[in-house]
Amino acid sequence: MKPIVVCLLVLATLLPITFQRKVENPDFPANCLVGGPDIYDPTQAEKVPWFDVNLDLPPRQRFKQIAAAYKKDIRAVFDVLNYFFTIIPGVNAWELLGNITAKAMDKGMIMNPYKDEVLGIAEVLEVPIGNLVFLNIFYEMSRFCTSIVAQTEDNKDLYHARNLDFGQLFVWDIAAQSWGLTDALKKVSVNINFFKNGQLLFKGSTLAGHVGVLTAMKPHHFSLSMNAKVQPDLFNVARWYMGAYANTDLQFVMYFERWLFENCMDFQCAREKIAEVKLLTGAYFILGGVNPGEGSVLVRNTTSVQFERKLFDGDNDWFVLQTNYDPDKDPLFIDNRRDPGNACMKKLGRSNVSMKGIYTVSLKYCPLLQTNTEQDHRAYRNHVRHQGIFRNFHSEMSKSLLGILN
Repeated sequence: MKPIVVCLLVLATLLPITFQRKVENPDFPANCLVGGPDIYDPTQAEKVPWFDVNLDLPPRQRFKQIAAAYKKDIRAVFDVLNYFFTIIPGVNAWELLGNITAKAMDKGMIMNPYKDEVLGIAEVLEVPIGNLVFLNIFYEMSRFCTSIVAQTEDNKDLYHARNLDFGQLFVWDIAAQSWGLTDALKKVSVNINFFKNGQLLFKGSTLAGHVGVLTAMKPHHFSLSMNAKVQPDLFNVARWYMGAYANTDLQFVMYFERWLFENCMDFQCAREKIAEVKLLTGAYFILGGVNPGEGSVLVRNTTSVQFERKLFDGDNDWFVLQTNYDPDKDPLFIDNRRDPGNACMKKLGRSNVSMKGIYTVSLKYCPLLQTNTEQDHRAYRNHVRHQGIFRNFHSEMSKSLLGILN
């Protein structure tokens, strides 16, 4: 069997996960905790360590300290995916995927500096470069997220919050009653301060082994979270593997998000660049600024903006909330986070927008995929949940809260 055929078959196995995502499990109704007991604990953010990445270093050196600190845990993620991709009898699909991806990298289909950064990580981890690059691509398509941008009643502050759920539907651990990939990814979550010319350039949250960012903020300027589409562009990924694109033709979404923070200084610049870039997969970009009304959700396909929702433009004009579905599409009934989220934000009210208030909405309301979240006080042990809440002042932006709750 030709390697590229195996690659297409493996990508095809993701389609049931992408389009159906149905698992047998009792129904857990939405549970808005606004007005309930105080559950906000900012010390939870301390559970995820901070690292400094110096962008003035040669690319191969930039992420080596993180790779060294997480070598064992990143290799554990490889083990879970190796097991998951044992889907074709007699075929080592994980190895073949690595070989195919390595060939794509050799052809220059990954642009620098990301290519050299990943090479540096692979040297430390002592893992096949192709599998590490595939892991970076894999993250493009496997995120369930809820992002919120909300303006306070006095228009002085703007809050940007996001949940990030990773690893669902990949290898169920019966004993632990959780997803194997989720448990592995919990252990590789990191926060990074990116420095350039001796100055802090921006802050980001990501996974060790990845050189892009998941959620980020540039102090005093803007913040950004990116949600994946529930139906990622798997066929576009397959075309990339077949050499349909040069490395300058399109960008990986999470690499592009990092590029934005390295090259844009304000909300408007970021908004314009998001509209222009060609992407490997479509996505939702949730953007927050430091001036009143600077909040947008840009719905992107691979080539252009399909739709934009802005603060103060519609019924819920003081906030925007985005999950993983186009605004004009109904979410799957087992994954309806949009309606409970909007209802919970309305219950919170604009006068109560704060770190504590947003936290009760952004972490506690959704019936997300039933088996993945237990909607009671034991919630979240089955999920990687990056919690990020940014408070964007007109004149300053506070330290981000980026953490994991188990």
